[in-house]
Amino acid sequence: MVSKWQRLMLVVAATMLLVMMFLPGVTVAAVEWNPDGVISENEYDSQQQIGEVLIFTRIKGREIMMAVQAKTGGYISLGIDPEQFMKGADIIMMYVKDGKTYVEDMYSIGNFGPHPADTAQGGRQDIQVFGGSEAEGITTVEFKRKLNTGDKKDKPLKKGDNKIIWAIGYSDDITMKHIKRGSGTLVL
Repeated sequence: MVSKWQRLMLVVAATMLLVMMFLPGVTVAAVEWNPDGVISENEYDSQQQIGEVLIFTRIKGREIMMAVQAKTGGYISLGIDPEQFMKGADIIMMYVKDGKTYVEDMYSIGNFGPHPADTAQGGRQDIQVFGGSEAEGITTVEFKRKLNTGDKKDKPLKKGDNKIIWAIGYSDDITMKHIKRGSGTLVL
């Protein structure tokens, strides 16, 4: 049984919450970013559906935290700022295998590939922090990188419109051709 005092406290708390929700300048606090493959409420500032890939983003200073999610048990790839088809795209290849997350920083040298690792082309692996999960046919990979890495094999991400391509593979074998692909604009 709830006492009059408890009822009064509940009413006061509910009223304060409602007032805070409608006061100008009051925002919900973002939670700490954690690359665990679980997208928590308020972990990202925005999300966009681009084709069959859901992309979550959060910019903090000169870095961007992203989560990429798709209905697949295989790989997901994003290509940033392709010049023609795949050529010149900064490719981020991601997958989860046996509970371990893999993220490769690549650069496409032809219209339809290949896209060797940046490190094989004189560049760097600029995605150092990442994590992921695979559950119920959905792969989720979270990672962090600088908006502009300074690497000649990476393309900078900028506030505003960013041209991207995406692909989904049916397996974790990144040498296998994708089963779905598309393009769009990532707005930051």
